[in-house]
Amino acid sequence: MKTIMFGAGTTGRMLYSEIISKYEIIAFADNDQEKWGTSLFDIPICSPEECLKNLSYEAVIISAFGGFEEIQRQCATLGVPEDKIITTYIGGALTARKVFLGNLAIQLNEFEHEADVAEAGVYCGDFAKWINAFFPDRTLHLFDTFEGFDARDVAIEERNTFSNEKAGHLNESSVEIVMKKMPHPERCQIHKGYFPDTASGLESKFCFVNLDMDLYLPTYNGLRFFMNRMTDNGVILVHDYYSAGYKGVRAAVEEFLSECGGGINKYPIGDGVSIMLAGKWN
Repeated sequence: MKTIMFGAGTTGRMLYSEIISKYEIIAFADNDQEKWGTSLFDIPICSPEECLKNLSYEAVIISAFGGFEEIQRQCATLGVPEDKIITTYIGGALTARKVFLGNLAIQLNEFEHEADVAEAGVYCGDFAKWINAFFPDRTLHLFDTFEGFDARDVAIEERNTFSNEKAGHLNESSVEIVMKKMPHPERCQIHKGYFPDTASGLESKFCFVNLDMDLYLPTYNGLRFFMNRMTDNGVILVHDYYSAGYKGVRAAVEEFLSECGGGINKYPIGDGVSIMLAGKWN
């Protein structure tokens, strides 16, 4: 089956190795202009317009977590029939995260009514909108550079071979894109810039935090920053713990847990990607 994969990033690279025996991958579509004209696994990477309008294909597999819903809409806009769009590889994990968050929110909303919630690593806001929806009465703090990965963090990735990402990757987002998705925008506070500098002076306590920062140093700094600000029943969700393409995330979590000396436990949530941290924070 001649197939186009939409997403040539870390997730796309990992997914390719899982599905290559089932599909004939003829191209990667990607919204990152810097990738156009290059190749991945000797397969050309091109603009979505070029791939989806000019190539003959039988299926399009969405192979990116970030901007998943935008990619679905983009495929439809470019004329891809709905029955040719395969979302199961990424969509299943996203559904598991959403169900987990909804059920967790029911529990947490019974406690610590003055506590806030947060996400560090917002990108296009696809998960932040669910945090905002499930915690409508809480302030949602959103931390992101909105300019992609910082060179300081990428340098550590390269030095430790944690990932192959480059400075500026995931820079397609903006505050405006994110805020348009929020069901309760009046409850959101944007912290734009390099974390944890953008959290300076923040005194809030938190009952839920999602860390989706992909890289070692911001993940580690996020864990250290929030650990003393969590409520008794608070939960930190860490995305990409199980991701082979972002090894720094697991390294950051394990280093953090070893420093805690016990009391904080980790639990998988069923999406195959994330880990939940909970226990005695203080």
